[in-house]
Amino acid sequence: MLLTKSMDVFRHPIEHLAMVPIIVDYSLSVIWSLFFWLSMIAFVGVQVLCLVQGDWSRLITNFCFAAIFISIEIVVGLIQLIMASYFNDRGRSLKYIAFAPWYILIYWMVNTFTVAVEIGPTIIQILKGEDAGVWKSPKRSVEVVAKTKEEGNQDD
Repeated sequence: MLLTKSMDVFRHPIEHLAMVPIIVDYSLSVIWSLFFWLSMIAFVGVQVLCLVQGDWSRLITNFCFAAIFISIEIVVGLIQLIMASYFNDRGRSLKYIAFAPWYILIYWMVNTFTVAVEIGPTIIQILKGEDAGVWKSPKRSVEVVAKTKEEGNQDD
């Protein structure tokens, strides 16, 4: 969507003013997703290097820093959840707060992973001229539509 629709928005930003913040937000999300996984690969590489070299103090220090960042991520996510729950349903959904940290961590990792994995094939599709990232409803055959109508009439 970003590569196919953003040029129209930036050519005529006044006409598509409502889309500009969405495009900017989505662009930053894609960049953050790629940076997250590149940083993760670098972190694992450094940790393996520390293990091989026997540099235990650096290994433990790196894990402590990672734990601090993960803790900050969880706290920010919990604040978002509490605020959203308060504004959406006056806090009734807070009964699920025990699962929130796991949800936040797993959702963010899966989301960034799918973006990082699919960005390459999507760019290739767009460069080939294919319409990537756009949902097209599958065509239904006449027989399937007729059969569905017949089954609906038999239930009467």
